[in-house]
Amino acid sequence: MNNQAIANKYQQLRRAVLAQAQNEFEQFEADFIGHIDLTEITEDAIRSQDEWDIPVNRQIGWDWRQVRDQYRRDHMARVELAVWHGEELCGLMIGKASEGKLVVKINYIQGGEVENPLKGYIVPIASRCAELFAVAIEADWIGIQDPIDDDDLLNYYRELGFDESDPFDPRNNALFKRVVVDED
Repeated sequence: MNNQAIANKYQQLRRAVLAQAQNEFEQFEADFIGHIDLTEITEDAIRSQDEWDIPVNRQIGWDWRQVRDQYRRDHMARVELAVWHGEELCGLMIGKASEGKLVVKINYIQGGEVENPLKGYIVPIASRCAELFAVAIEADWIGIQDPIDDDDLLNYYRELGFDESDPFDPRNNALFKRVVVDED
């Protein structure tokens, strides 16, 4: 398979993952129906993120456009996510599969404004997208790379199932969760 065919395969896979995750969250929360939209990180998403009024203690040290462009250039097996509620961008996430496709990691994630209609849902949505992508490529693990060292946040990740250290490299600063496939 040539590079363009592989890129197209992963593009279709990302779109299917976003559609399935959106459908699942709309079923879970009826208020989301017609309001939530999960997309890849578009230019509109980057522009919207640039307008976020983020308190100093929640500011991150990366540029979303640079990260997105680098991942698009270097990682075909990636997952990218912009979480919208109507016209409001509420969160962004980008991650990738490991070289051997054993793990899909969430490498960058950020919630939007302090008060947004999807506060509390960004990490579960991002986690589900990573999980669906992992199932599709037959990876057994998802992970959050370099989680912020905040006890409340780390406990929240653990509540979501990210309660194991990196099973492949114990020196790696990541939280892992085993992917469980429904056999329905």
